[in-house]
Amino acid sequence: MAKYGDPQTRRFLMSMEKHGEGEAGARFCEAHPLGRSAGPGKRIAWAKELCAFLDDSYDGETVRAIRMDCACGPQFGRAKLRALYLKEKDPYAFIGSVNRLDLGFSLEYDGTAYELIYPECYCACVKHSEELLPRAWCWCTLGYNKLLFEAVFGSAVRVELLSAVKLGDPVCRIRITPLGA
Repeated sequence: MAKYGDPQTRRFLMSMEKHGEGEAGARFCEAHPLGRSAGPGKRIAWAKELCAFLDDSYDGETVRAIRMDCACGPQFGRAKLRALYLKEKDPYAFIGSVNRLDLGFSLEYDGTAYELIYPECYCACVKHSEELLPRAWCWCTLGYNKLLFEAVFGSAVRVELLSAVKLGDPVCRIRITPLGA
């Protein structure tokens, strides 16, 4: 895997290996290389090829699991969000504190679950293109937010993609339901 310098390719291959499909992932990457310096057009084409490959080769749940495991690890703000969550005992106070930080997203709470709203696509691979993508591409952001909010809440969460800019929606909206205390 060392020959793949692009982070999206490396994460895809690691996810495919995790799901017992390392050989298939390597064949895809050989047939569809993505260089570290690939421009927006090449990146969006690669993302579409990747989604088509996954959708043609695996059932929906497997595609979702593979893409969720392609997520980059949340680095920014995790400790700060965790500290706010521990400080603010009320969910509404927590979202108010988070929204005042202006982290590039906002949170809402409906009494049982949180909704995270991104005003634009932040995916480093495809954000510089206006083209739309298959839903499978956006499952990566579910994996990212699952990792992030499990660290914030200190328990498992369920994540659901409600809307996405790369699907043609005005914002990305993700429902995050805490599953534990």
